[in-house]
Amino acid sequence: MYIHHQNSKLDMFNECSNATFSSADLHPVDLLSRALPHSREALAGVRMVHEGGARGVQFFSPLQTLTFPSSQLFINCPHFPAEFSIVATIKLPHTKVKRNQFLFAVVKEDVNQLLLALRFSKEKVQLIYQGSTGRERLSFKRVGLADDRWHTVVLAVSGHHATLSLDCGIPAELVHKQAFPSDLSTEGSRFHIGSRKKSKGLFTGLLRQLVLLPGSDATSRICPSSRPSLVEILVPKTLSSLGLKSHVNDVLLPSYETEVRVTMGSQPGCTGAEQGQLWFDTLKRGLFLCDGVNWHSMLQEKDRLDYVEDHQDLYTSSETLDLELFQIPSIGLFAAMAHRANSPGSAIYHWSHGHFQLYQNISTFRAQAWKHFTVGKKMFLVVSNSMGPVDDEPEWSVIYRWSNKRMKFVHHQTLQTHSARDWEAFHIHDEVFLAVANHRTENGNHNIDSIVYKWNPGTRAFEVNQTILTSGAYDWEFFTVGPYHFLAVANAFDGTSTQTDSSIYIWLGGAFQLFQTIR
Repeated sequence: MYIHHQNSKLDMFNECSNATFSSADLHPVDLLSRALPHSREALAGVRMVHEGGARGVQFFSPLQTLTFPSSQLFINCPHFPAEFSIVATIKLPHTKVKRNQFLFAVVKEDVNQLLLALRFSKEKVQLIYQGSTGRERLSFKRVGLADDRWHTVVLAVSGHHATLSLDCGIPAELVHKQAFPSDLSTEGSRFHIGSRKKSKGLFTGLLRQLVLLPGSDATSRICPSSRPSLVEILVPKTLSSLGLKSHVNDVLLPSYETEVRVTMGSQPGCTGAEQGQLWFDTLKRGLFLCDGVNWHSMLQEKDRLDYVEDHQDLYTSSETLDLELFQIPSIGLFAAMAHRANSPGSAIYHWSHGHFQLYQNISTFRAQAWKHFTVGKKMFLVVSNSMGPVDDEPEWSVIYRWSNKRMKFVHHQTLQTHSARDWEAFHIHDEVFLAVANHRTENGNHNIDSIVYKWNPGTRAFEVNQTILTSGAYDWEFFTVGPYHFLAVANAFDGTSTQTDSSIYIWLGGAFQLFQTIR
């Protein structure tokens, strides 16, 4: 009986020697256990599957956690054994094996060089290794593995000779012209389980056992067997067959004769009484199996991102160029939409019973944007109209005021604008300002004054405070830095080129002054 200690160092790897070792002196190495986690935490990209009367792991992506450095095995001498066996218990489906798949690979990290790998295809098993003159292949053909059944494969290599046995059957033998190298250095390399470090060639079957036995042919150790397809030399503890006790006579029953219970909720105890039972962690959405001592992860949902889902479709009378959301105290949430078409104009929606419902239509003329703002306790909406009521007539943008009596927005003030694209509302020292981004004049001149308006409490209207020359302005943004107030304009076209400066203005002496230009 061979007992494997995961953290122990193997004495037979401690010295480099070309001698042939006696199989009685050498211990098998469980490569799969070295890559799997020792706690019950799940690994993304790996899951445990129970099929055909046995458990195996399935890989969905190559992971750094499924690797380990070769130096864990080859301590003082970095050479791979010149004589060795590889024992693998696998289950390959009919449909998924369409190309070569790597069961494991030893890769030199700094140059990404493949040193040794075991590769499967639908009817072929290949050992690939780095020889003295380049890459070598030992290919066993017409090996029927992809039949959706469990199989145990033993590959033994010694000098020029290699044998492959399937389920303790008669081995196939190859004689290679080049002997397996006795000085294959693994220095600076890592073992990758289930892949060759890349998504291409990922092993898609189930893997139950992967063992390296240096120095001898492992066939004599495991064959003959009453279960040759599932014969065991070293199987990870989490994949070992767990007998389930009958409640009638306390004897062990095979899995198909037992009733497996799934416990929900917080973590229960895991003792001999719960051995073989399942627990579903409702918080982490993970499925765990009790081995009599610890819970082991079988399947755990990946962390998911939050996604925006379709909640409501609003069918509008024409294309919508802007959306402004705002709250009216004691009334609720509103959405003002700027519609391009003049008829029936733009729409204001009210949030009610979990949906937006049409609340008010307002006459607009090729509306570009809405802006909501307050003056004291009064609430306003201003719209950017980009054309007049009829062709060749002046363009007017309109300010609307919320009427608590009429429970809707009513006309408050009209301001002449020129293809207005945006309004920006802001406060400086308890004074209220509105800035309009005029895009171009009626005759197509893009170099035009945009206007900053200030609220006059006496007249209860906005009046011109300042004009600022802009070039095809699209947007205003107000911001503060410490005690300073800034207003930035996005210029888009100067009449000949779109490569025009945008500008930042600073509030000084009751007006905005140029602070910085940005190309």
